[in-house]
Amino acid sequence: MKKILFVFTILLCWSRLFSQENLNIPTKFPTDYGIFTFPLASKITLELKENGNKYKYRVLNIEPYKEYYPLSKEKNLFSKKIKENTIEIFFTGAYYNEGKEDKDWKSLLSLKSNVKVPLNYKADIKYYFKNEFENTSISGVFPNAKTNEIWGHKIDLITLYDFEKLKK
Repeated sequence: MKKILFVFTILLCWSRLFSQENLNIPTKFPTDYGIFTFPLASKITLELKENGNKYKYRVLNIEPYKEYYPLSKEKNLFSKKIKENTIEIFFTGAYYNEGKEDKDWKSLLSLKSNVKVPLNYKADIKYYFKNEFENTSISGVFPNAKTNEIWGHKIDLITLYDFEKLKK
């Protein structure tokens, strides 16, 4: 029952989000370079373009991703075909312990960077129980490595911005 309710919530969120004009949620691809917001239950591919130590990005595609990620089992979500200067992202619901209890459910941002240098970036998130976005800490991404960011509450939206080379 919890899974059905969670899927219904995600679908409702998707339909509401695409009808709102003030959020920069991409609908046509590839996008121009900019800053974008993504809804939960999304599979996203970003293409980065270097600009000194900073990177701007555009969205090559975004599609619904309706599966839940089992945090206690390793699961490879990422493409075997690597396109240089891209970052693959899965922003989805996740669970521990087969999701038997409410406390087992989390929000997951899983990234794989196909950029040749380590990058840092910023992210603002909107929890389901708040109306405004707040900044969150991020661990960065590294070449050909998977990085997971996990939050203990359901997040409706995430905005990614300020990609730059990791400072040594």
